[in-house]
Amino acid sequence: MTINSCHLKRIFKSSIRIWHILLFASLLFAAFILPVLPPDWHKELFRVIYSIIYISAIMCLKKRSNFLLALVTVTLVFEWITGFFGFQLLAIFAKGTNVLFFLVIVFLLLKQIATAKEVNAEIILGAMIGYLLLGIIFSIFLTIIMQNDPSAFNIPLAVNQLPGNEPNVSTPLYYGYVTLATLGYGDIVPLKPYTRSLSTLIAISGQFYIAIIVALLVGKFAVKQEEADK
Repeated sequence: MTINSCHLKRIFKSSIRIWHILLFASLLFAAFILPVLPPDWHKELFRVIYSIIYISAIMCLKKRSNFLLALVTVTLVFEWITGFFGFQLLAIFAKGTNVLFFLVIVFLLLKQIATAKEVNAEIILGAMIGYLLLGIIFSIFLTIIMQNDPSAFNIPLAVNQLPGNEPNVSTPLYYGYVTLATLGYGDIVPLKPYTRSLSTLIAISGQFYIAIIVALLVGKFAVKQEEADK
């Protein structure tokens, strides 16, 4: 009985590690590879990749509540229905559930890191995933703004527009991550007070996240070292 229990625990840990890797890989693809692919592919590929992100984000958690399972189901349904039928009102709900879902995932990942007994590859991977998810969260807000208020940002027309005068979905991803990293090339400029405040919030959030993660990881290393010295 004990042997079987230990074997099941090893399988569970191994499966969680695999889901972490899949989530990390899909986030890297969405953030860095997909934007350089032909613009005509963006919408459908974004929807497929985001679906993989939703599912793998749930599966990489050690504890999954019924609320979280219901939230990811609603998010997926809204996302795909919006993609097929283009309902504007439903699109707003879809983006809202996206933000809520990713915020919950980031919080739970931080909680797993804080309660972990030791720092291992899975914990470090979870920290990187949380940072990439922050960029996704802010890119959703930016997408809503750029689509509904074109004068909110000064964006080069050649960068933001696709054939048919359709916004380029990779633009908010780019601006979100560049601002999160406090890099600020200056090619995209917030023009209105609320977009400037949002840009400031993005930059500060990135720094706060790094500070919290570094404090947690260094603290765990220090505790482990103290225990080893005793």
